[in-house]
Amino acid sequence: MSQPPEFNGFKVLWSAFIGAGIGLVLAFFLETFIRNTPADLSNNRLTYLYGVVVASAALFGSSIESMRQLQEASPEKEYHHKQRGRRK
Repeated sequence: MSQPPEFNGFKVLWSAFIGAGIGLVLAFFLETFIRNTPADLSNNRLTYLYGVVVASAALFGSSIESMRQLQEASPEKEYHHKQRGRRK
């Protein structure tokens, strides 16, 4: 039986950076969208909104990679069983 792969924090960090990049793109889209609507929001609220979007995307990216690595390292067979066909 082979050793399960160790947890790689560097991959999780890179996933967080990729998620933050996606969050920046989403924040830019939201800025464009909000700027072209009649909504009147203060700059502080918009900055807070953009920060929350970027932070949540970074957290999402890091959590997905962490769960993937933990699932890969799990000794339980259910995590490694590849399903084929339809469930009944």
